Amino acid sequence: MFEAHDKPIEELYEILNANKEGLTSIEVEQRLSKYGRNELVTEEKIHPLRIFLNQFRDLLVIILIVAGLITAILGILENDESVIIEVISITIVIILNAGLGFYQEFSAEKAIEALRTLSKSEVIVFRDNEKVRLKAEFLVPGDIILLEAGNVIPADIRLIKSYEINVNEAILTGESLSIRKDIKTLPQETSLAERKNMLFKGTTVTSGSGRGLVTSTGLGTELGKIASSLSEIEREDTPIQKKLKLLAKQLTIFIVIIAASIFLIQIIFIGLEQFTELLIFAIGLAVAVVPEGLPAVMTLSLAIGITRMARQNALIRRLPVVEVLGSSTVISTDKTGTLTKNEMTVTLVWTINHQYSVTGTGYTNVGQILKVETAKQVTPDYKPELESLIEIGTLANEASIEFQGDSRPYKTFGDPTEIALLILAEKGQKIGNIMQNWDIEYLFPFDSNRKRMSTISKHKITDQYRIMVKGALDLMLDICINYLEDGKSIPLTQEIKEKIIKVSERFSANFAYRILGFALKDITTEEAKRLLEEKKSNLVEDNLTFVGFVGMIDPPRESSRPAVLKAKDAGIKVIMITGDHVETAKAIGKEIGIYGNMEPITGKMLEKMVDQELEEVIEEVEIFARVDPSHKLRIINALKKHDEVVIMTGDGVNDAPALKRADIGVAMGITGTDVAKEASDMILVDDNFANIIEAIYEGRRIYDNIKKFINYLLSANAGEVLSVLAIVILGLIFFNHLILPIVAIQLLYINLVTDTFPALALGMSPAEEDVMKRKPRDPKEPLLTKNMVIFILLFGVLNAIGCVFLFLWSIEFNLTIDIEIVDLTRQRTIIFAALVVYQMIQCLSVSQNTTIFSKKTLENKILIGAILLGLILLLFAIYIPLLQPFIKTYPLEAMDWIMILITAIPILIIEELYEKIIFKPGRDRLQIPVDGSLI
Repeated sequence: MFEAHDKPIEELYEILNANKEGLTSIEVEQRLSKYGRNELVTEEKIHPLRIFLNQFRDLLVIILIVAGLITAILGILENDESVIIEVISITIVIILNAGLGFYQEFSAEKAIEALRTLSKSEVIVFRDNEKVRLKAEFLVPGDIILLEAGNVIPADIRLIKSYEINVNEAILTGESLSIRKDIKTLPQETSLAERKNMLFKGTTVTSGSGRGLVTSTGLGTELGKIASSLSEIEREDTPIQKKLKLLAKQLTIFIVIIAASIFLIQIIFIGLEQFTELLIFAIGLAVAVVPEGLPAVMTLSLAIGITRMARQNALIRRLPVVEVLGSSTVISTDKTGTLTKNEMTVTLVWTINHQYSVTGTGYTNVGQILKVETAKQVTPDYKPELESLIEIGTLANEASIEFQGDSRPYKTFGDPTEIALLILAEKGQKIGNIMQNWDIEYLFPFDSNRKRMSTISKHKITDQYRIMVKGALDLMLDICINYLEDGKSIPLTQEIKEKIIKVSERFSANFAYRILGFALKDITTEEAKRLLEEKKSNLVEDNLTFVGFVGMIDPPRESSRPAVLKAKDAGIKVIMITGDHVETAKAIGKEIGIYGNMEPITGKMLEKMVDQELEEVIEEVEIFARVDPSHKLRIINALKKHDEVVIMTGDGVNDAPALKRADIGVAMGITGTDVAKEASDMILVDDNFANIIEAIYEGRRIYDNIKKFINYLLSANAGEVLSVLAIVILGLIFFNHLILPIVAIQLLYINLVTDTFPALALGMSPAEEDVMKRKPRDPKEPLLTKNMVIFILLFGVLNAIGCVFLFLWSIEFNLTIDIEIVDLTRQRTIIFAALVVYQMIQCLSVSQNTTIFSKKTLENKILIGAILLGLILLLFAIYIPLLQPFIKTYPLEAMDWIMILITAIPILIIEELYEKIIFKPGRDRLQIPVDGSLI
């Protein structure tokens, strides 16, 4: 649109072709066509079909689809009708995987839609010379709207009338205090934060009323410009996505090598006589290498993790984000509302001779006013100073609260500082009692120049008029000539003023209190009438009697300190980023365990630093104070230069670019703007910092489990391939014949049926006891390390030895038998059963970091149940007559099972010994240095 702060109001009317009676319906239609709706639509809304199709972009899923196609082609070439079952099975797995991923991501988008609030507001606007209430999305430039306290500003607006309007612009500037607005024309070079004649979309009117002229809507607003800039910031793949892509590529290469190797071996031994048959077998065995269940197990594990996090009020928008949480090294968090309650609370009341402690935090009436000297509860009417101070705080106040029930938070409206004073009154003599005794005759609103608010009030019973004033303590003392002590007014000397200042500074420095002074003056009826006629604050706020001051603070959440300490135990650094004062940030930091030795860096210091200087100190800094949201992007970039995996919280519009740049952007569900939520990866529904730590715990658990079931599934496939390959080579050498020790449908049954449930159980396994005692893993750590590959190959070799032995035993070690005339159904069933039994042992082995011969093994009831289910499904395949023709099995005898178990014992012992030697006890065997990696 255009800059409106530097143009006279009459000129704006001409530029916008507007008039004081409002636009006509025809003009509105024309402008809607020209400018569009007043919405922040930065990109095309994600269609459900697009979310569903995105589930098929994963290379592992593509490999699975190719495997299904090859299986179908082989079935056609061999004229095998049973291949239909295999193709259907693979198709079901693909659709199940896509369905799970779609459900979680679509549910997250729907939940975010429900959290949106900005676009749903309504406004009162002049149209066709009438006042009309309409949805904010239908505003157009040139509209004139009415403004009152509590309104969320629906567009960028130039003030044309103002009655003491104050606006909270925290979502744009990060400044938590309200800004007084006026209608004066400003110079062209005036910065955004100083444009006091402009109201910006998304900010909130905290007090006052007025009228404004809409100058910009939608993406043309300041908020819209920031929203548009997000499209320039690309979102990177998460580490797990990168690793899975690499794993899929390597599996593809491995599959090709396996197929080529088997084909060449066969050619070498038996020539080209059975070329087609050899080719079909080589391709079929290569397809068996594909871990069909891996994509579905991966998706389901992440989906279960998301569900668990949702119960903790952490809404995850994309499945892979769950894993990134587990590798995070730094949390850069806001203070207000995240580490603290965002509920200013009076905890100190001070008068000349007495000090009171106020218990309870937040916006409830739970708490007492205690006299510090005796630690006993007092009621304000026992002390005139305390009674008067509470009355001043209640009457010189533009906020309001509504009782919602005992111990329940009040419904609040207005400035947090003023709400805190009303809560103090509720803990004392109750607002209702005060309002019954006093009438407010006139109120002078808070002014940033005077830094105080005052009221002329009249006592309903005695008709006594009283001036009541609250404001900045130092300026209050300048207009006081007396102080109140035991109900008497005593001259205020310079010595006593210095004492009051010294005490207040001590409280500010040690406890980061925000100090507010209180004063009063009783006046006659004649004086009141004169002052009410003149309505000049400088005449009212003079020659007052000082009553006392209060100390208030936004208290930390009870859960913040334990969460910070838990993060430190896990090797995660927590950085506080706040727009608040340095002393306040330090006090909160000390209380919750963030602040150490290094002094905070302020916004001014940050602006003087070049990027290299910031990168040099960023590893040591724990607190950034008095910073703007725009500084967050620089902080993130500096952290990323050190290869940190960064979680960044934010709620304002200006936080959005930083949220998108962070490895995980966390938006606030309560105070967060729509723009911040759209840029985020995760939303804290209740704005609670502790839930980030719980999400990290869940992320680490999930990553451990991902490693476990990848280890298990790849071990299982390695066992199958090496076992088959070993018997094939045995047949070619000793029998000069291609022996198929297991058929394709049996391999598929193992991969999709008996293997899947144990793999799912591994994905759902509880966390290891030390999961939050470890340092964050290196984000470059591969999914498959050198030791894991050795472990997988070892299992494969042991499988092959066991299966070769069982095959030879089943033919009575007769190497001269004419294998071509032997029905190998029994032998194949033995190999089929042995592979499943071996894999169940492998599942137990990878399930935990300690020996499987422990009580902990039996405590994992889901895993034990899954293994039993896998064995039951194996028995179904072997002994149910209806399944035998399809799976091509033979009912085994007791001796067959005894031999299978005998061959399984060495596998169990060797794997246990290997783990104790290579993977030292007490160390997470999955945390192998990158030096030993293959991927």
